[in-house]
Amino acid sequence: MCGRFVLVNGEEVFMTFEQIKKAKAAGIKIEEIPPRYNIAPQQKALVVAFRNGELIVENMRWGFVPVWEKEFKTKLSTINARAETLEKSGLYGPSFKAKRCVIPADAFYEWKKIFVEKGVVDKQPMCIGMKDGEPFLFAGLFSVWKDKEEKEFPSFTIITTSPNELMGEIHDRMPVILPEKNIDEWLDPENKDTAGLKKLLIPYSAQKMKAYPVSKLVNSPKNDSPECIKPLKAA
Repeated sequence: MCGRFVLVNGEEVFMTFEQIKKAKAAGIKIEEIPPRYNIAPQQKALVVAFRNGELIVENMRWGFVPVWEKEFKTKLSTINARAETLEKSGLYGPSFKAKRCVIPADAFYEWKKIFVEKGVVDKQPMCIGMKDGEPFLFAGLFSVWKDKEEKEFPSFTIITTSPNELMGEIHDRMPVILPEKNIDEWLDPENKDTAGLKKLLIPYSAQKMKAYPVSKLVNSPKNDSPECIKPLKAA
């Protein structure tokens, strides 16, 4: 699962990934990307995708809303899509074929179950990212819902898969993180080879990742400050 994530330096994303450099002037201006330390469902986040033949960068609401819904209302149940069932999903299948996206992040959070004593379980928030501190890209799907006046309301979901060795000690799912070499293939709207695309939706290398405990400040989406990603001091 992926229920919260971090994007501190949006400008760095434009400098790191060759594909996204192409969209620098087409989407959100770099100075308009504020640091976010606790992005939560139903909030807007930076998304990169092809729309109308152009690679764009824009804010979309987190929580997939299909075009056939009567109203634009994001749901907690649609913040993640399981990689294993995308092709057969009536909800996500159409977007898997033509509306794929990537979501930049510096880290994400997951809650690890801690057995305090017999019958008592606590949940310790963990911050997970890359050992080298570089940003990365989640694989996602997007949808563009329109109201009666044809005003567009884009939304997205983050795809999850089975965990790698690191994540397996924390949770039974993890978000799909795409290596840069696979980004063009994933974003190409003309690529209809869903069988081939599905092969990209695998656990990221655990050897390149790190995880550490952080404060329970992240439990509330109201908290969005550098304290959220600060390593928790040992008792």
